[in-house]
Amino acid sequence: MPITDPEKKRIAQQARLVMKICFKCGCRNDIEATRCRKCRNPYLRLKNRTFGVKK
Repeated sequence: MPITDPEKKRIAQQARLVMKICFKCGCRNDIEATRCRKCRNPYLRLKNRTFGVKK
C-alpha cells in the first residue's frame, strides 16, 4: 500500500535510505558513523538511494 502523505513519505525514506553500509560485514550504520558498530571496520559506504520499481 503506497504512502500518499508527503510528510510520512519523507520520514519513511529517511529511516530506510539514509545510512552507511559496512564494506566488510554489510551492517547498517548511522549516517554520521566513521567506523562499523559491529566489526569496527573504518571502510563504510553510503547506501544506494536509487528510487524506482524493482524489475
